[in-house]
Parts: sequence; C-alpha cells; structure tokens
Amino acid sequence: MTATADFDERLTLAASSSDLTVSLERRGDVDLLIAAGKAPFPVGRMVYQLMTEWGGCAKPKRLTHEDIQRLAETIPRVTMGKKGRKVQALDLPGARAAAEELLATERRRILGRLKSLPALMDPHAGLLPWVVARGMADPSVKLLDVLGWWADRNCTACNGTMWQVLSGTNVQSKTPCKVCHGSGRRPVPHGEDGRAISEHIERNVDRARAGARRALKSVPLLKHFAAGKV
Repeated sequence: MTATADFDERLTLAASSSDLTVSLERRGDVDLLIAAGKAPFPVGRMVYQLMTEWGGCAKPKRLTHEDIQRLAETIPRVTMGKKGRKVQALDLPGARAAAEELLATERRRILGRLKSLPALMDPHAGLLPWVVARGMADPSVKLLDVLGWWADRNCTACNGTMWQVLSGTNVQSKTPCKVCHGSGRRPVPHGEDGRAISEHIERNVDRARAGARRALKSVPLLKHFAAGKV
C-alpha cells in the first residue's frame, strides 16, 4: 500500500471511528479529523466523507455468473457460429450490460441517501458547476455515476479480487477476471466525460489530502493550546 493510499484509508476510517478521544500524548483518529477540517478544500473533504458513508451502508447485491445466465435467458438470443453452422446462444455480454445498468440504478439510489451527496451535487458550490461548464450532456447523471465509482470501483464480476470466480462457487480460480482483465476495477463510467470528471475529483481530493497532511503537523500544538498547556 502506498503512503497516499494509507493516508486515505486512515482518514476514511477516522470519519467512522467510535473513539474520538483527544489525547495530548498520542495521535488518534480525532487528530486526523481536526486536520481534515482545517484543510482549505471542502469539496475534496466531502468526497472523503462520501466514501466513508458509502462504506457504512448496505451495498447493491453483487451478481454472480449464475445470475447473469438467468438474466440472459430472459433476453433475445444471439446467432453465433460460421455460415451453415449457426446456432442460437445466450447473449451473456448483453445480459452483463443489462446487469451493470441495474447495478448503476441501485448505486444511484443508495448514493441519493448519503448525507454528503447534496453538497457535492450543489449546482453553485459543489462539483456540478465544473461539469456543467464543460458542456457535458446529462451532467448530473454523469457526476453521480462517477461519484459512485469513487465510492465503489470494484469490478462487479470478481468483486475486486482480480481473479475469475469458479462457476457455482465463491472459489477464485488462477485465471485473471475476463471482465476487468485482472485489474480488479470497473471502468470509470461515461467514457471520456467520466474520466474528465474523475480527474477533476482527484485534483480536489489531492488538494484536500495535502492540506490535511500539512494541518496534521499543527494539531499537537492546537491540542496543547486548548488544554492550557501552552
């Protein structure tokens, strides 16, 4: 794990910590929250908060290979094979695409219940003005889906494990996942527009992270000052 990923995880976990004891002798979760609050980049902080809230809520049900097959049986079949030997087969790619859309709909519904989302979708002060200014079609939908990717970017086929799961089991094979090609991640939604939005979010998160790291250095002095020790 990189230093950046480690700091991100610590900050995200601190936001849901049950121990916010302030100690003059040691650094605790509350120190990270104080530092994050002092960082001058609120949009980036709200993305961290969204990730924390997502981590604590019920997630969309992951679809198994068997689920995809059952879904494929409900949609038109595709013609496969060479000329003269064509057969009708289940449209598994089509079924997976349909399943991904179902998951996207459920993901949007769950995101809509998170407390930090309105601030990020604020048409005047959140991320949305930047998206609208770029002239993207359906800016709200695209931003919402990309925020959903930031909250949960695991591949929906392998659940982020990077390996194919043996049919009918929860056992991983030694074959890289065919859907994510072994990356463990699903692609950023909405193509080029989605990637541009994600890069903009990343810039805000980077600034918030850097600000929190700088602020963390001054937290011990703040605690001692508040305790009358300075």
